[in-house]
Amino acid sequence: VAFVQVEQRAEAPLVVLGWFRTRNVAFPVLSQMLTNFAYMGGFFLIPQVLGDRGLGLSADTIGFLVISRPLAFSLTAPLAAMVTIRVGERVAGVVGALGVVTSMVLWATVGADSTYFFIAVATAFSGIGLGIASPALTSLTANAVDEQDLGVAGAMQQLMTQLGAVLGSAVLVTISASAGPDDLGPFHAAFVVAALVALAGAGAATFVRSTPRDTA
Repeated sequence: VAFVQVEQRAEAPLVVLGWFRTRNVAFPVLSQMLTNFAYMGGFFLIPQVLGDRGLGLSADTIGFLVISRPLAFSLTAPLAAMVTIRVGERVAGVVGALGVVTSMVLWATVGADSTYFFIAVATAFSGIGLGIASPALTSLTANAVDEQDLGVAGAMQQLMTQLGAVLGSAVLVTISASAGPDDLGPFHAAFVVAALVALAGAGAATFVRSTPRDTA
């Protein structure tokens, strides 16, 4: 409360509170925060599921499987940026968030009978989703503020994204605390929660307005 009161009177506020009433700032930031909740929460859970607390795979095998996520992100992001110019940031934000939802849903079904291919695909969907959504929503926020405010807007966006990551890691690890090799149920429950939060992120992305472009 004190922070808001001071910021309302400050000549050069740390955060422009009016941005939270701006559709293309508030909703992209909210969507990224919620999606990153699932993305980074899953980042902490996946090695635990694959390791001694879950399937008991070796460190080399785990590393081979989880590399699919950053690899998928690095391949998807440049291509998604070009597609976003045609379909708009709203579509990219929604589709990207749904990619993370898909990843979490697939991970909620991973068990001892899951193939390496299935695990790699389930992991890759997170990278694909964030690779589609993140560049689009970041650019949308940048286009919604004045040029002199780009630094502050970018910092606020990063802060909220990291807040989502911290909350996701803490909440999902807590939910899965009782999981073990003989009971993956708590892991699955954590991934279901992550999927629901990412789905809320997809819902937030539906409220953004794509940047008008000359289709010619």
